[in-house]
Amino acid sequence: MIAAGIDIGSRAAKAVVMSSGSILSSVICDTGPESVKTAHTTMARALKGTGLSQDDIQYIVATGYGRVLVPFANENISEISCHARGINWYFPSVRTILDMGGQDCKAINCDSNGLVTNFIMNDKCAGGTGRFLEMIAEVLNTSLDEIGELSLSSRNATPFNTICAVFAQSEAIAHFRKGGAKSDILAGLHEAIATRSLNLLKRVSVERDFSITGGIAKNSGMVAKIREKIGMEPLLCEDPQIVGALGAALLAEERCNTDGSQDMKAHYGYTDGTGDYFITIDSGQCDGCGYCVEACPAGILIMAREDGSQLKAELKEEARKNLAFLCPGFLSCRHRHEVNCHSVCSKDAISHTW
Repeated sequence: MIAAGIDIGSRAAKAVVMSSGSILSSVICDTGPESVKTAHTTMARALKGTGLSQDDIQYIVATGYGRVLVPFANENISEISCHARGINWYFPSVRTILDMGGQDCKAINCDSNGLVTNFIMNDKCAGGTGRFLEMIAEVLNTSLDEIGELSLSSRNATPFNTICAVFAQSEAIAHFRKGGAKSDILAGLHEAIATRSLNLLKRVSVERDFSITGGIAKNSGMVAKIREKIGMEPLLCEDPQIVGALGAALLAEERCNTDGSQDMKAHYGYTDGTGDYFITIDSGQCDGCGYCVEACPAGILIMAREDGSQLKAELKEEARKNLAFLCPGFLSCRHRHEVNCHSVCSKDAISHTW
């Protein structure tokens, strides 16, 4: 079975091709002005050298800011879910993720299965993002790949009054024109970004183990400052920039059976010794209308995987663990057409079995 994940980010596009839980190939490309063209180019480069064609891929999940513009994807899923799932493949012990991308930063909590339990994101300001660091590198006439190591050589970090992308850039220019050392200016900026990242993490909870993902995680100076601020050694995978695409590929694999056929049904339930109790949600049929959520008297249904074009019904985590005790359908009704969530579903996407 071949599955793939493609992450169209604001600054870079990534793709991962997998087979039976192993990575066959991965690639990182610049995100061009045309997302559709970028998607085709990135997937073609990921397949190059594998002996595979796109027709050999059973399922493709797209993620990232440009996910809805990937014409060949079977499904698109939020990058928050994909980063949690991807880092879980590398480090099952991770419970806190700081995803530092080209356009925003996200603090994510996840469980032992790589499912998101909480998150918050900073997408209102460019300060602390990959694009912000690109701008600073250009101002200082320095390669983006060099700024991390250069900042570590500083002996007197330049203090910054703001981390606003516009004002911080102006401050950096002013310091540089006054003869400030590049290393000191960069150290000051890394310090400010690390402080801002810590404040973002505090709005969720910093639980062990901790990891950093995204392109900025390749910046040794930034990692060092975040380590210092948090007081915790981050677990870093070989290439933190592909974690989102990897998570998408893993989710694509989960959408397929071992024989390669697509399985869009999620079966939730338990066995208590007297029988099997299940609720089945067919995301292939679900159109995201949300009527089931409104009709559920226990409030255990949610609309998940919000990505701009798709909403699918799922169970809350506590219901997955204690379904028979939380769902009134299991406690009383033994006729599927009398169950609230099923009776309001025009697509027949929800069913109960006993």
